[in-house]
Amino acid sequence: MRVNLDVQSLRGFIKVGELRNFTRAAEMLNMTQPAISQQIRRLEELLSVELFVRDNKRALLTLEGEKLLKYAKEIVSANDKVGELFSSRESRDVVTLGMPEHFCEMVLPRIISVMASRFPSVQIVVKVARSVLLSEAVNDGKIDIGLIIDEVDRMPETIWHALSVMWFSSEKLELTHKSDVPLALFKAPCGFRSLAIRSLEENGIGWQCAYESEDLMSLRSAVQAGIGVTVLPYLSEVKGLRRLDSGGSLPALPQFAVGLKQRDGWNPPYKRDLIDFIRNIWTDTYDQAVVA
Repeated sequence: MRVNLDVQSLRGFIKVGELRNFTRAAEMLNMTQPAISQQIRRLEELLSVELFVRDNKRALLTLEGEKLLKYAKEIVSANDKVGELFSSRESRDVVTLGMPEHFCEMVLPRIISVMASRFPSVQIVVKVARSVLLSEAVNDGKIDIGLIIDEVDRMPETIWHALSVMWFSSEKLELTHKSDVPLALFKAPCGFRSLAIRSLEENGIGWQCAYESEDLMSLRSAVQAGIGVTVLPYLSEVKGLRRLDSGGSLPALPQFAVGLKQRDGWNPPYKRDLIDFIRNIWTDTYDQAVVA
């Protein structure tokens, strides 16, 4: 049986085995309890065994768990020795930043270009995805900080700015009350997709999905070509996209917001400076386009 074991999951397994408690192990590793539980489940699924049994509030190793513990420690130790062997003389922290594709054209290049000089000891890794996936990744401990777009009432973190979300179409497309609204949508899961469909259905307006896309550029292209209308945040004017006033043939949309979500336990000494740095770039770039 050939398997590829995840070292980070093995660290979690070892710590739970030593402390006999998922919550305490998570605290020691600066993780959430659901995140470390997910790591253990992945190991159990990969090896097709049960590694722990519950005894009151304790997590006790099964026979299979005891077998794995010795090898897990050896694997983690060997991994760390390899890391030390090839580590640079000056270690660098790695920060994983998540952001929606909407911010990549203007904000991301500015962050990357200044990071090296402002934070020379920090290496930034960028994960581009939709807000719902970024939020899940932060909860799972896969991303340290994430720029999140969501409806104001559902924002779990401190709000940076309110954000206008609008209907967009091209000059070529004319909507009529006699036919269903053709929609150009991101593939699920997507908050803007859900919002467009929900808003139409709540107002008794028929719709059909005319186009689905994985990425922002192809979605814009479809709208510019007159295939359908879509819902997007208004950050700046985009050639070929026409803003549609709510209250006409299309319903009004709720207010959205932008904020930063942080991983539990992420608390480096430069945390405040880094967050302020990212926020200042975001605000400086989009302050004229958003509603503060």
